[in-house]
Amino acid sequence: MMETAALAYVAAKPISVGVEFEATMSKVQALTRLDRDSPEMAALNTQARELGAKTMFSATEAAQGQAFLAMAGFSPEHVLQSMPAMLDMAKAGDMDLARTADIASNVQTAMGLDASQMPRIADTLTMAFTSSNVSLEMLGETMKYMAPAARAAGMSLEEASAMAGLLGNAGIQASMAGTSLRNVITRLAAPPKAAGEALSELRTRPKTRRAT
Repeated sequence: MMETAALAYVAAKPISVGVEFEATMSKVQALTRLDRDSPEMAALNTQARELGAKTMFSATEAAQGQAFLAMAGFSPEHVLQSMPAMLDMAKAGDMDLARTADIASNVQTAMGLDASQMPRIADTLTMAFTSSNVSLEMLGETMKYMAPAARAAGMSLEEASAMAGLLGNAGIQASMAGTSLRNVITRLAAPPKAAGEALSELRTRPKTRRAT
């Protein structure tokens, strides 16, 4: 009896995995508003299966990553282009692919960047969390709070990520870092009168050469 039950479980497992993959791809189809038999949908399906066969992630996990990008408004073309970068960042951050895509797409939206910039976003975030005392999850939380203010102030993604990393090294991380940086950026964008005058003086003060 026990052997029969074990064999039944082994036989059923691939079926359940296949069902889960198909269900996730159906979600991708709905989010991208593609016809089931369209070439674009076939390309997404093929990519998810290939990532599942050639990487540490399963096909279902790859499809979940595609779904998060599609949920953020990415076109099928941009989903296909972005997935390799998401894969590399997920491996570097030791995170699941879906959460990685979620964080990256959130940052992309908050910073007002085009979906075609996703490889740049992934490289920048990866550099930030691998060279400072923050994780990808912490960095995503920081950017959630500070990115809109950074965007309004005209800061680049690279500058914002570097600031988050520096605060992380000082033990100020995640939402605490995001709130602190948002407040700093907001104050500098519209400083009190005395601070504004001091900043103006610094900008206009002539540079002096160092003695050699």
